Amino acid sequence: MKSLYSVFERIFGFLYHPVVRFFRSNRYRPGDLISFLIHYILFIWKEGGAGKKILYLDVTYLSKCERFAGICRVVAKLQEFLPLVQNQYEVIPVIGKQFLGYYRLSDGACICPSSGDIFLSAEVTQGIIDSNALFFSRLKRRGCRVCFFLHDLIPVLYPDFNGSPKFLRYYKKYLRQLAKADRVVCNSNSVLSDFNKYIEENGIKTDPNLRKSYTHLGVDFKPVQHDSSCKITLPAKVNFLMVSTVEVRKMYDQAVEAFSILWDKGLDVSLSIVGKYGWRAERARNLIENSPYKNKNLFWYNQGISDYELAELYQSCDAVVFASMTEGFGLALIEAAIYKKPLIIRDIPIFREVAGENAFYFTGTSGIDLAVKIQEWLELYDSGKYPRSDKISYISWEQCVKNVFTYISES
Repeated sequence: MKSLYSVFERIFGFLYHPVVRFFRSNRYRPGDLISFLIHYILFIWKEGGAGKKILYLDVTYLSKCERFAGICRVVAKLQEFLPLVQNQYEVIPVIGKQFLGYYRLSDGACICPSSGDIFLSAEVTQGIIDSNALFFSRLKRRGCRVCFFLHDLIPVLYPDFNGSPKFLRYYKKYLRQLAKADRVVCNSNSVLSDFNKYIEENGIKTDPNLRKSYTHLGVDFKPVQHDSSCKITLPAKVNFLMVSTVEVRKMYDQAVEAFSILWDKGLDVSLSIVGKYGWRAERARNLIENSPYKNKNLFWYNQGISDYELAELYQSCDAVVFASMTEGFGLALIEAAIYKKPLIIRDIPIFREVAGENAFYFTGTSGIDLAVKIQEWLELYDSGKYPRSDKISYISWEQCVKNVFTYISES
């Protein structure tokens, strides 16, 4: 008897935490299944009602997100500006639950869209979008237009840079679901090209009515007014800045190696890094922490800084370096352009699309490759012949959301 109890205890203990996490992450309530059955299955053929059409906006992760960065920021801007840029639809935030579809954020009721309504998701919620393929197909049969906003294809194009094999499997299912949608809006022409190429190379069957388009992300990043209490004095003749999470695809290890070569040569330059440690960037972290130039010419703001301090760094630096191997968009380029700071960036399609000829480009992945290019840039800088970033164009968030709405609502 004791041994049977021990076996039961082990099995229960093994299952308890995953089950609890599953229900908590999906916010299941006792009445969800009943609501799902009544509103979604029994009345699936119900005709749409009269009155204003509805735009259902997926805010599953945003509703739990503490900081509006990355994808959360895009979803937050959609929620903020969609009611302002159109008056045809009532915008209703919804959250997804695995296998059970989507529910109103306000009262938890299962949604039951009608013909002419729109469902829009800019979320990348693992386990929800992929588990609700049947739900989306039924929405379409009801006449509801299913639309997605695609941020990038980094997980499938660069699997070594992103997450676990489990996330990679999810992302492949996610992209297949997008191929079955009515509309897909990408955040750049580069991402749109990647999506088209991925569909073609993998033989993915798309919906006959699928339309794809793109719009650049918006910007509301304005120079912060000077605050004397946040004064930061950079030590060198020429000071460089890098802003983004320290992770493997950002190539911080190459940047630190490059500047170490320049410092060993006696060049009077500095490098400031603003970004918390992400993941799988142990080499970059070790190079920074063990550098003899740390806190002399090399500075790492790993614990986060205030907006005023970041503004001070942007205003005080002489150039911004962006060494990332791949990006969906790269808002840091726009931030640098707003402060009119020269850009030294990797030659990748998305950076070319955003910055054009208004940046200094480099290739190669070794420290010496970048060190040579920085020395070339310094010569241009001394002669005043370096590319200026202040001609880089950008749009507001309001215009970005307006573009998205135009693409998903047009017949």
